[in-house]
Amino acid sequence: MGTVATTVVKHVPTRAVWWGLIGFVVGALGVALSFGIGLLVMDRGALILGYLIVIPLLIPVLGAALFGVHGLHRGAARAVLELDRKFGLVSYLVDRVLSRLEQHVGPGVSNLPLQRWESALKDTVASYLGSAEESEGSGVMAYVLRRARRALLPRIEGYLLTAYRAEQQADGSGGGVSLAKVRESALRAVSQRLTQIVMSPLNKQLAVFMTLYVLVAVGWWFWLFLVVGALSKLARR
Repeated sequence: MGTVATTVVKHVPTRAVWWGLIGFVVGALGVALSFGIGLLVMDRGALILGYLIVIPLLIPVLGAALFGVHGLHRGAARAVLELDRKFGLVSYLVDRVLSRLEQHVGPGVSNLPLQRWESALKDTVASYLGSAEESEGSGVMAYVLRRARRALLPRIEGYLLTAYRAEQQADGSGGGVSLAKVRESALRAVSQRLTQIVMSPLNKQLAVFMTLYVLVAVGWWFWLFLVVGALSKLARR
């Protein structure tokens, strides 16, 4: 448990601080650039004086908070990858799903027709995600494990179903399926794609966040006067 906690702490707070710092620096540079554009190109440098100065001062602070939260998520994802390498996290989750499935269905779980097996598997995963085991605990380690379960269990469900389909009889009637083979096939598929599963959504999120953030930091005064102008036109109607 101590090693698990060390792995989690190494990744999560560190990346939260690092990405928070990146958010602050990018925001500060964007605001500085916006001031330079307003002063040199559009002769509006004075716009950041007076009460409007609150806006450019807030942008880096809010950016630090936003990217700090993003860093928490990235740290959790990196912790999941390391926990799987060191302790077999994916293997543990696959085994938990199959164990719960057997408890839910009974000893005939390997003889179910595909449609019934799929329904039982969905119920099992939904039950696992809503169980006390999913919500128990607090702190950074519990947060990381909850995110791991929520990210991986839907994928595990899909690969277990695919593996069961590959092992069943051609007519889909079920019977004599080797759960050991199903387990190994699903485990191999999830493990091979683990980095993509946990990091791809975060990389897409980062691209969207960074694009919007830079547009706001650099052009905050443009968007402000665009909104004010639109409201003024509406007020005159």
